[in-house]
Amino acid sequence: MKSVYKLMSVFLVFLALGIVGVQGISPDYQISRVEVNDKQVNTGDTNFIVVDRGETLEVDVWVDGKGTGSVNNDVRVRTWIGGYEFGDITERSELFKVEPDGTYHRTLFVEVPDDIDADSNGLSESYTLHVEVFDRNNEDRQDFTFKIDEKRHDLRIQDVVFRPGLSVDAGEILFSTIRVENMGDKKEEDIQVRVSIPELGVLARDYIDELVPEDNNIEDEESSDDVDLFFRVPRSAEAKDYNVKVELIYNRGHETLSENFIINVDGERAGSAGAETVISLDAVSKNVAQTSTVAYKVMVANFGSDRAVYSAEVLGVGVWGTSSVEPGFVSVNAGETGELLVKVTPNANVEGTQSFTVKVQADGETLKEVNLNANVESVSDLGNVKRGLEIGFAILAILLVILGLIIAFNKLKGDDEDEESLGGEETSAGQTYY
Repeated sequence: MKSVYKLMSVFLVFLALGIVGVQGISPDYQISRVEVNDKQVNTGDTNFIVVDRGETLEVDVWVDGKGTGSVNNDVRVRTWIGGYEFGDITERSELFKVEPDGTYHRTLFVEVPDDIDADSNGLSESYTLHVEVFDRNNEDRQDFTFKIDEKRHDLRIQDVVFRPGLSVDAGEILFSTIRVENMGDKKEEDIQVRVSIPELGVLARDYIDELVPEDNNIEDEESSDDVDLFFRVPRSAEAKDYNVKVELIYNRGHETLSENFIINVDGERAGSAGAETVISLDAVSKNVAQTSTVAYKVMVANFGSDRAVYSAEVLGVGVWGTSSVEPGFVSVNAGETGELLVKVTPNANVEGTQSFTVKVQADGETLKEVNLNANVESVSDLGNVKRGLEIGFAILAILLVILGLIIAFNKLKGDDEDEESLGGEETSAGQTYY
């Protein structure tokens, strides 16, 4: 019985192996020649082909029909590279027919990803190029070793963000943030970053001091960095789509990289002072005593091309105090700044946090509404604090007087001792003399 079980086990093992290993060496065809980038390669090569990241491998495969085989109508060539973190690197041909006495040539183009690992302790990274010819049941396969290296100079525009977005109004400021990374083998210095709309003749630029290679492990050195740039879209710009050009100029001007983006420009908005003005306050909350006055400084910057007149209106103070704005309005030339002082005075019976709103206007247009707070303190509380400070200063004054007396007393005592010492010396000297 045990012998029967053993025979059955052996039979099942062979059956399983037969099911798994259906794909076998083809009796109809074989790979006779492979070229990579116009160079013939062999499975035992030690003189490896080396390519840079981002390049394309041109793989030429010759397939010979075996004279003893039969016609096979469902043959395909495939080539692939393993070890890429973010997906498959593979290409394949269309189906074709292989006859016993024929030789067939197929060319495949395999793109090497520009972010594949390409550094092995300072050397190029080794990979395997798999070349397969297969049909439904059989195959012929060969593997070839090659290497992928980093380019000497290889900066990338990793990301570009436009604000307020991909649609702006004529006369509006277009802000952009450009992220740059170094995927090359060398440190890059003095990298010029430019954003422009060539058709409108507007341009902004700035510099990144340096970026080290991505695989550099030195602390406090960065392989990527951001640059913020902005310019104003001309008011006269026609409403349509424009090409925005982002450029990197590096390696002493010998290397240039550019990408293009489409921005839609709408017509100029009526009353565009709001888009041309920056408004800021020195504080949104301040402390003030009952019946005292506190001032909030409103600062305006006119980035437009024309002079603008600004004013401020205070809302919500009437129920707990009084308010005023000085001056009543301020005229600010293009490219300059101005100030308005908003003053509020709480009533005598008001205490705690009081809220109000300041509305900033320009030429009759409301540009911004800001909510502010006045923390009103009781006069009695302030009186207690004042009395406490007065007592403290009095005590401090007394201590200073006492300290002064002690110093003066010690000084006088020291002078008397010095005089006695000098007198004794003179007597002793006189006795010695006589």
